[in-house]
Amino acid sequence: MQKLIDYIEEYVKLDPEAIAELYKLADIDSFSKNQNLLEHGQLCYKIWFLKSGMVRKYYIHEGKEITIWIYTENDTFTSLLSYSKKIPANEYLQATEDSEVISITRQNSEKLSKFPQFVEFSNALMEREFVNNDIRTKELNQRDAKGKYEYLQTIAPEIIKRAKLGHIASMLGITNETLSRIRKG
Repeated sequence: MQKLIDYIEEYVKLDPEAIAELYKLADIDSFSKNQNLLEHGQLCYKIWFLKSGMVRKYYIHEGKEITIWIYTENDTFTSLLSYSKKIPANEYLQATEDSEVISITRQNSEKLSKFPQFVEFSNALMEREFVNNDIRTKELNQRDAKGKYEYLQTIAPEIIKRAKLGHIASMLGITNETLSRIRKG
C-alpha cells in the first residue's frame, strides 16, 4: 500500500486519517500472467494502481486483438467509459506478467472523496491522463513507423523492454514485420 501512498503524495500530502481510510477501502489483488482483470461486456467498477507487473488494455476488431496501451508499475488504469458511464466494457484488461494491483471500487472512491486530498489527487490525475493521452495520440499520429517506435522508447522504455513484440506493434498500428525491421535498425 505504501507504493500507492507514495504515488498519491507526488500530487498531494495525505494526513494520517486519509491514509487510514485508504488502507480500509483499498484491496490488493494478484493476477497471473494472461489472466483478465476485466473482460468485454463486464461492468468496470474499479480503478487499479499497478504495484508490480504489466497490464495490457485491448479490444477485438474483426477477430483481431488491438492493443490500446500497456501499463507498467506505478500506472493507474481502468476502463474509463465503463467506469464513468456504468455501462459494460468494450475492452479487456489483461495481466501480461504476474501482477499485483491495488484496487479501489467506485463506491469506496466515493467514500474517499470526503477527504479534500483525494479529490485534489483525482483531479490532478485525470488532468495528467487527459493531457498525456492527447499528446501521445498527436505524437503517434504524426510519425512514421520508425518515429512511432522511437517516441515509445522515449516515453515508455519499460514497455519496449518487457512487452511482447506483437502487442507493441498493435499499439503502434504497425505490422510485426515492420517492427522487427525497425528494431534491427
